Amino acid sequence: MLSDRIKKLRKEKKLTLETVAGATGLSKGYLSQIENGRVEPSIAVLRKLASYYKVLLVYFFDTDPVDNIVVRKDERKKIGRAGSPLVYELLQNNLNNKKMEAVIMKLSAHYKDPDGYYMSHVGEECIFVLKGTLKFLYETEVYILNEGDCIYYDCSRPFCLANPTDEETEILGFCTPPHPPELIQE
Repeated sequence: MLSDRIKKLRKEKKLTLETVAGATGLSKGYLSQIENGRVEPSIAVLRKLASYYKVLLVYFFDTDPVDNIVVRKDERKKIGRAGSPLVYELLQNNLNNKKMEAVIMKLSAHYKDPDGYYMSHVGEECIFVLKGTLKFLYETEVYILNEGDCIYYDCSRPFCLANPTDEETEILGFCTPPHPPELIQE
């Protein structure tokens, strides 16, 4: 369950709700409600927590323990509700004991990560733009990527994503490792 995974991660790192609230800008009460399953956080909140804990967003979601090597288009696990400005589609069923993660991300028109918010986590990533335009902010540099363009980077350095257009942007992302080794669930 999502709430259990978020709470477990905080406790494994021996952090208080006050500490996490202060670092993420989320209130202690709201974090408590998330951890107790009273509210379901948005993708933006989960990205903020993932960045703070230095894990990938998919850490918070269960993947199929069966190691199917084929994932059909209509069977992809989706992270994000209908109408969400950012949706992830997992391209693998099982992340346990894997060396990389593969996702399709769909960014709605004019999507941007919150001002001043940058992701970072252990590993390397490669993003390929399937359709649309991606504005990629990497530390102090800004890159505009169009359909067919690709960027490969060290994701332990701060980055954020935006779609500067009126059309949806779709990207294919590969990341290694899928989780820091100490956080992989057996």
